[in-house]
Amino acid sequence: MPLLTIVALVVAVLAVGFSSIIIRLSEAPALVLAFYRLALSVLLLAGPVLLREREALRRLDRRDWLLLTGSALALALHFYTWIESLRFTTVASSTVLVTANPFIVLALGYWLLGERTNRTGVIAMVIGVVGGVIVGWGDFRVSGSALFGDLLAFLGAVTISFYTVAGRFARQKMSAGLYSCIVYALSAAFLWLLMLPQGIPLSPYPAREWVLFAALAVIPTIFGHTLFNWALRWVGAATVSMSTLGEPVFATVLAWIIFREAPGWTTVAGGVLLLAGIWLFVRCGSPEPAAETNPQRRSYPFRRVSRGTG
Repeated sequence: MPLLTIVALVVAVLAVGFSSIIIRLSEAPALVLAFYRLALSVLLLAGPVLLREREALRRLDRRDWLLLTGSALALALHFYTWIESLRFTTVASSTVLVTANPFIVLALGYWLLGERTNRTGVIAMVIGVVGGVIVGWGDFRVSGSALFGDLLAFLGAVTISFYTVAGRFARQKMSAGLYSCIVYALSAAFLWLLMLPQGIPLSPYPAREWVLFAALAVIPTIFGHTLFNWALRWVGAATVSMSTLGEPVFATVLAWIIFREAPGWTTVAGGVLLLAGIWLFVRCGSPEPAAETNPQRRSYPFRRVSRGTG
């Protein structure tokens, strides 16, 4: 894996680790937090993207827009379910479970992208699954509401998996900036539509909340998700997803320092297993990307791509 890609993934993992902390500090509804996180990110990205990518934007066809729309819907549902999960369960449990998405991505990547992993990669996935089960079992013993939060976090993992795989397809044709800007804008629109029937207002909010909205847009979104989108051009979807498993460790340490939210032994044990799975997968089991690396050639869902093409 190129050094620049490794650095980008490390920065992205650290950036998204701040996400749960910022959300916990906010009192705004989950839909509002998700909306402003994406809408403000679009404002930051739109200017440079429109200046450089107008021709690429005009070249997008109907299949491109369908893929972008599906990706945006998955991202909107991810943010809503995951942010809501933090109201019910701990930062450690929520971030551990939401980053269980590599196991879903591996299945989707095999079916849609033709990406393969070796036996070591499968063992790493199993280790990670066991870690997630231990975390969920510990929360089930604590309270029903904590388990509900865990289920929401797992739904967040499912939806972010679809978003990651869709991004792997889309990034073969367009830049990370263009892809992120379009998806963030469409996703914010979906979240706004979800708010309408519930009568959730977009304003007014105190200045402190606006600072938190901006922090969510800049730190975990621009320096987190956007860098992950960039990396999808060069590495497989499962590799990017496995990289995100470093988030719960950093987020748990921050929550312990800021909120005095010490993780239970089940969370620690499960987290250790997840970290072992990350190390093993990235070191020995990471699949090579199967999609085209030529930006002029495209691969779409439901058309199997063989390894080694391009």
